[in-house]
Amino acid sequence: MKPFSTAYDAIKKLLKSIFGKKDKTEEAVENTEESQLQEGEQIAGETAEATEQAEQTSEAAAVEEKPEEKKEEPAIEQVLASIAEEEGIKEEKVSKGELDEQKKYEEEVKKRAERAAKREAEDKKKEAAEAAAEKSGDVKMVVDPVTGEEIPMGTLPKEASFLKKYMRIPTTSDDIVVAMNSIIEHPDMPKNIVILGRNGFGTVKVGEDFARSFYEMGLVKSEKIAKTKAKQLNKMGLEKLAALKGGCLIIENAGLVSFNKLVEVIKDSAPENNNYVVILTGEIDSLANFFEENSDIVDSFIYLIDIHKIKERGMMHLARGYVKEKGYKADKAVFDKLKANLKSMEEGNIDRFVGRIDEVIEKCDKREEAAGGEKSKNIIPEDAN
Repeated sequence: MKPFSTAYDAIKKLLKSIFGKKDKTEEAVENTEESQLQEGEQIAGETAEATEQAEQTSEAAAVEEKPEEKKEEPAIEQVLASIAEEEGIKEEKVSKGELDEQKKYEEEVKKRAERAAKREAEDKKKEAAEAAAEKSGDVKMVVDPVTGEEIPMGTLPKEASFLKKYMRIPTTSDDIVVAMNSIIEHPDMPKNIVILGRNGFGTVKVGEDFARSFYEMGLVKSEKIAKTKAKQLNKMGLEKLAALKGGCLIIENAGLVSFNKLVEVIKDSAPENNNYVVILTGEIDSLANFFEENSDIVDSFIYLIDIHKIKERGMMHLARGYVKEKGYKADKAVFDKLKANLKSMEEGNIDRFVGRIDEVIEKCDKREEAAGGEKSKNIIPEDAN
């Protein structure tokens, strides 16, 4: 949020326009007319008192016939001081601390804009290369995150069935395939994952799908999954994670985790200790800032999964894949209703959308159970109401 100084200056300008210099006789007439026409609409508290003081000053000046410049200034400053006092903000803070905050805010906006422009340019370049490769029929080549070498794209391992629903989402599907194949190829390297979303996204469900796939593929020894928000983790003792041994830890809003705490988690998750995989989820710029400021831990997070660009079409691919993954069937009318549900959610909020689909599946189960007989797992439009 922008500092209070902007609003403070705007109020000051407004009050100066109210108490601006005029011919004193004309000002007295206008003040009398204004009090008659706008009675009951004066500014509350200090502003009403300041107006009365300004009128008294003007009348005194008219009698003495001596010009009084800036007689209104004390009234203006008094009102501004009262407003600042009500807001609990001292003028020194507005002039110093708030200026530093403004500068920091502007630098962050600039940094994010530069990152966004860079990502867009890279995406366009990548899309152009993919289109050319597809047209030529050549084998798609990608960069191995561990070695940096170009390797054939490959396909999603069959055992990673929980990740299959993401395969029709551009960019995200490539990141997932590359990560899973590289983890298989380099079993001694850290398996930790970073899931990059946009502000307002919920991507914990994606982290859960990685955790389940890791277990199905034998990449972790336990199917246990622990989920925690970064702020909770910052206050938590790691002895609570002892029961997670061999499983996966998902950290939500990971850009807010403290450096020291994450270092503790990395050590605790090492093979010689509790041997679990760490999955970070969060907003792309917050995570980018975190890794820029804490470069010492970058090597512990090799695999980045980009979901920040997912749009409505990708969300509907996800919905169809998720319904199929759960063993249900649904026609176009059902998916049209789910598509309409997206308008009431933050764009790309996978957690909320999957939660909505779970509600529809639950209604289907209850309806079929009430009807008796064998369950067909066939979702109808009424289930999505």
